Amino acid sequence: MKGYQIQEAFCSKLRLQIISNLVSKKLLFTELKKLTNASDGNLSVQLKKLEGWEYIKSEKKLINGKGVTQYQITEIGIKQFEEYVVFLESVIADKNICECVFCTYES
Repeated sequence: MKGYQIQEAFCSKLRLQIISNLVSKKLLFTELKKLTNASDGNLSVQLKKLEGWEYIKSEKKLINGKGVTQYQITEIGIKQFEEYVVFLESVIADKNICECVFCTYES
């Protein structure tokens, strides 16, 4: 797997936390905030990035008369996360792979 490019979505600790928490269930913004200890602003920015890449989707809901936003991972997000996990497993198995791994960022 030489020259593997890690998707930008997985080059951020917060985005990894978001995705890994959404793999198992849908979560409200407030729940993600508690799980990640992120600020409202940073969490919002990262959620928008993940939505833009179609890794997650959001839904506005009313709970007890209050507007909330619920997030869930998409099929694309699941597929990309699974590929990332397979990549990490290969890194563990082949110590030399780290020489050729890099994150991709778009300006």
